[in-house]
Amino acid sequence: MTETRPATVPQVSLANGSKRVVFQGMQHIGSERFYQAVIYDVEKALSEGYVSYYEGVQTSTPASKAFFEQLSQELVGGSDLSGTYKSIGEVCGMKFQLDYFGLLEADKAEHPKRHLVADVDALELKAEYERLMREDPAFAQAHASDFQPKPATNDNTFLPKVVEWLKRGTASQQALGGVTCRGLFTLTQAGAGTAPGRMAPVILDFRNRALAQRIMQSPDDKIFITYGAAHLPGLVAELRKLDPKWAVGSVKWLRTIEAPQHIEGQLRGLEN
Repeated sequence: MTETRPATVPQVSLANGSKRVVFQGMQHIGSERFYQAVIYDVEKALSEGYVSYYEGVQTSTPASKAFFEQLSQELVGGSDLSGTYKSIGEVCGMKFQLDYFGLLEADKAEHPKRHLVADVDALELKAEYERLMREDPAFAQAHASDFQPKPATNDNTFLPKVVEWLKRGTASQQALGGVTCRGLFTLTQAGAGTAPGRMAPVILDFRNRALAQRIMQSPDDKIFITYGAAHLPGLVAELRKLDPKWAVGSVKWLRTIEAPQHIEGQLRGLEN
């Protein structure tokens, strides 16, 4: 599956006549080669005068951190979202994206105005969630059991349990688990975006509106964005609501998951 139907994300250029935006779709965990290619493109864009926008819900206060941990528990079955993704990457033979964005720290320190975490604060997510619970009956019904203890068979707790099991496994179990994990993750990514998740109105739609407004209000006319690939369609739609002149230009695709390059085997019957 990893080789025959590889997971890919787009890099898309957008323009409205006065601003140019490059949107690089991201994936929380992926191959080392993918992240190296992204960092190269970010550095190239910075050298050409772009400002770099990053994804990452802010947790600026204890209250916002507490809500984000609750939300993470609801989404992936663990309160440490980054830690969960990092662990999944380790057992799947892949990398965690934040480990590679550390390569830009020197430029961030030297040119802080060229780097911006463009995401919302977790308390803004909380306010939007509460608004939807009050004003959207369908949303309220679908989320009536949110933030309550889940049964052990809940889908959100399955993957963290698999990760912990693989960590305790033998070397051969971990190798087999890594192959299976990469295949399943490739299949999951291939289907991403075909059906919106339950929390999409909060974690996608709301953040897309906020990002579109930030782009339009920014004095910068060249912006390079690294955000989850699922944000792209909604972001373009929100930008066009604010300015119908936004148009898609060039598009290229990057492969996010590859089998490890180091391969070993044993020849039989050819001994010298």
